[in-house]
Parts: sequence; structure tokens; C-alpha cells
Amino acid sequence: MNRRTALSLVPAALLTFTACSSHGTKTAAPRHLTSEEADRMALARFTTYRRGSGDVTATIPFGGRTITLTGRIDWRGHHGYAELRDDAAPPTRELVHWSPRGVASQPRWTGGLPDLPPASGWEFHPLQPHSAALDSMLLLLLHLGSDRPDNAQLLARSDARWLRDDRIDGVPVMVAAGPGAPGAPAGSGRIGKTRYWIDADGRLLRFQARLGGEVPWATAELHRTRLAKPLPDPPAQLAQATAQR
Repeated sequence: MNRRTALSLVPAALLTFTACSSHGTKTAAPRHLTSEEADRMALARFTTYRRGSGDVTATIPFGGRTITLTGRIDWRGHHGYAELRDDAAPPTRELVHWSPRGVASQPRWTGGLPDLPPASGWEFHPLQPHSAALDSMLLLLLHLGSDRPDNAQLLARSDARWLRDDRIDGVPVMVAAGPGAPGAPAGSGRIGKTRYWIDADGRLLRFQARLGGEVPWATAELHRTRLAKPLPDPPAQLAQATAQR
């Protein structure tokens, strides 16, 4: 998979929010968050951070193709580890380990997410979230954890919106559109319009981002596994770049 070309074709431009569900069905008109809903949204990234790490599956569509990400994220250590599958013909796979500073990849991977990845053969590039759709999503996934709750009062006054009530695996959730600047929690609305599926305890179960152009929503499922496997240490180039932040 040539990430530096194919995956860089989609700019991560901000788009105008539309009042439709992820399936394109119109719902009740979006409205301001109530104080209780703002409290739940303010907890969402904090509860993710308190988990430490978790299993994530994401789909990132672009240009009529879809990248599927299957892996784990350490929200306290700010790095992720995943296998990417491109459904192009012929389909290809890639192993990636990333932080806010860059991406280390094994671009000709043959399958699976090993507990102990290869010690050599990694290619490194700085993360470019404002020019590459995949890099945008990788950074947004890391920003789903925060070491403190967001400001509920700012959220209630921002352009964050309640969209509808929903269920995920039988669990009632609120679906809310994330805020844009000003008043946005750090990292949550900078790159693309966002949506959050949040349960009554403030746990984030699903996340969507609109990454640019006419691209459909990218979607991430935060699996509710209590304990995810530990992430391996990042490759040397990535660890060095991360230490320089």
C-alpha cells in the first residue's frame, strides 16, 4: 500500500455539519446540549483515558475504497498499534505504530497483528494530519483520551449538538456532534467534524469524523473489552521522534 500517495489524496478539510445519521436517514433537528448531556460529553475523553488502553476497529473511506484499521491504542502513552487493510484490488495490508509525532510502518505486511512486531524493516514519516486522511484519523484516535474532563459549561455554550438517542449492542447512548473552535476540547474538533456515541456513564463507544471533501464518515468502534493486551514498544525511529515532542 503506497500511503504517501493514495492515502494523501484526501485533504483533511473542515466540512459543514449535516443533520443526518450515519446511514443517511434524517433525524430530529439537532439542538443544544442540556446540562446533563454536556456533563456526559465532558467525561467522554476522560473515561477513555482512565481505561488506559483499548481495542479499536475503524473504517476510513476514501476515493471509493476503504481502509480498515484493527488494533489497540494506549491513550495514556499516546501511541497506537494496528494492522491496516486496503480493500483495493488486489487488497493490501500494512502494519503501523504511531504517535502524535509520526508513523512507523511495515508497508508490505502479510497478515495479523503480532504481539511482538518485527525489530527491523520499519519505514518512518512525520504525521501529516492536515494533508492525509489516514494521518488525520490516526491523530484523532489518539485524542479520544484526555487526562482530565473537558469543560462542561463551555461545551453547553459551544456549537456541540445533541443529534439523537441510539443503542450500541443494547446499551443506550447519546449521539452528539462535537464542537468546533472556539470552545472545543483540545484535539476533538480541529481536523474534521466529529460525532460521539456516549453512554449514561460518560463512556465513549463509537466515534465518527468527516475528514474532507465528499468523503463519507470515518468510524471507530471502541470495544468495551475491560483489559486490552499491552502495546509493544514503538520502533526506534518513532520512539526517538516521540521523545522530542
